[in-house]
Amino acid sequence: MKKLNFTILYLVLFNLGNMMAQVIQGQINQQGGTAGFNQGIGLGGPSIESNYSPVQVNNPSMTPAPDEGPRNVFWVHGLNGDIGSWARAATASQFNVAPSFPARKVISNSNFTYTQSSSLLDASAQVGTWIRGTKDNDPKKDFLIAHSQGGLVSRGLLHLNLCTTPKSKPDFGGLVTFCSSHQGANLLSKLTEFKDLGVKMCTELNDGPFLEGFSDFKIFGLPLPWRLGKSLLVKVDSLCSDFTETVFPLLLNKETPNITKDYVVGAPLLKKMNDCLDGNRELEVFPKVAFYGVEPKDHLMLRTILYFSKSSQGPDYFQANDDHELISNFDTIYSKYRRKYETYANNYYIANDQYNKLECYKKWKILPPPCYQLKKDIEKYKILKEAYLKGVNFLDQMDDQYKLIIGALELKKEVKLYCKCTNLQTGEEFENEISNPSECKMKITKNIFCDIFSKVNYYRIEKDSDGVVLAESASNLPGATFAPQEMKNSSHMQARNDEELRKGLIKLYEGGTDLYFYTKRK
Repeated sequence: MKKLNFTILYLVLFNLGNMMAQVIQGQINQQGGTAGFNQGIGLGGPSIESNYSPVQVNNPSMTPAPDEGPRNVFWVHGLNGDIGSWARAATASQFNVAPSFPARKVISNSNFTYTQSSSLLDASAQVGTWIRGTKDNDPKKDFLIAHSQGGLVSRGLLHLNLCTTPKSKPDFGGLVTFCSSHQGANLLSKLTEFKDLGVKMCTELNDGPFLEGFSDFKIFGLPLPWRLGKSLLVKVDSLCSDFTETVFPLLLNKETPNITKDYVVGAPLLKKMNDCLDGNRELEVFPKVAFYGVEPKDHLMLRTILYFSKSSQGPDYFQANDDHELISNFDTIYSKYRRKYETYANNYYIANDQYNKLECYKKWKILPPPCYQLKKDIEKYKILKEAYLKGVNFLDQMDDQYKLIIGALELKKEVKLYCKCTNLQTGEEFENEISNPSECKMKITKNIFCDIFSKVNYYRIEKDSDGVVLAESASNLPGATFAPQEMKNSSHMQARNDEELRKGLIKLYEGGTDLYFYTKRK
């Protein structure tokens, strides 16, 4: 993917639905009280962390590393990427430019961009043509390193070589994928929701600041009625206009929908590529290994979106490691909204209390001046506190909403039945969980009265991911000849130029995964 405008972060923040409305916990009450930005305020009840443990692979390719000559390494970009997507890693692999990273006897090839306007296999065929047209290409010793969608495109080329008629010899000798959604990407089915929810975001975060500024706007020396301000909340902020002009076109990019439909969860092409392994020994032992990122679950959205808003290739070699920039920024924003809410809520209660003490609620024909001003203040403070409360609640819940979109959070509703019995003589009560109503007799028997009641709980199941692709999808490369490799604290885009990539490539080139990828140092 190419560098995106900062406003892409607003694209993926908010996904409100009926179920979420039922399970919102820790809502700020009007007297104040909150656990802080993204600390205990969110969706659902108790969390059940589903820390991913990949299935161990024992499928060695038994393909030896080539002995002589430099190897061509083809760096394949992801969705909306370009020739610069792998710039840092490709350069460091060929030249000794990165500290603590010895260059290898390779020729890095990354000056190619495949078309995404048709199908994934069409893009795969283009990659094949690129490889075959490369000078001194030797399929026995050259291999691909692919990011995200590029891993699926590369698998598609293998599929064309080994799973279609007539079969042909593979155009390359091995495949390494980073953060590729081998079993599909959940977020691809949520693009329509992104568009709708981005508009919702503009309202949630802009109501407070706009209405606050509107309070000082006057015509002929007279302030405008506050209710009028509500009707003017249409495209008043540059953020919203930037969003509609930048993000919406990205969603509707004519190049992306066709190729991405081939790797949504459950896509027919994914099934075909997976099923081709059955009885296809040549494909099964083809050298291939998957690397997958696992970001910390707290502030997952902000950690991830940072490297969508700025290129991971900007920092020096393997230095895209700091993912706290947006967390710090949003913490500042949250504190501002929180203080604003508390200030206006406090002003509202003080004004309302004074209004009652002066008995302004009595049916005066003409309100006394103090009451008239208090009534205006109460209306003003009420509107402002509610506007800023929306922003606070949005910021509290946005990480969970993002996790729901990418599939990293599931909210499970659990209903349990209980039989509660009361001893009518002693008043003693006891209850037992039951599986069906017949286990509880709802009548008086020997001074014991029993009845049935239910308890409803919502549980949060949090899954490992790189902030875009679930670990269970990125690590599950069918027919892998070595165990999947975890990249700790690596987000989807960050993984192309961080410390974990440095360590992963060293392990790869030193033969620490499939021996085929062993590559001599320069």
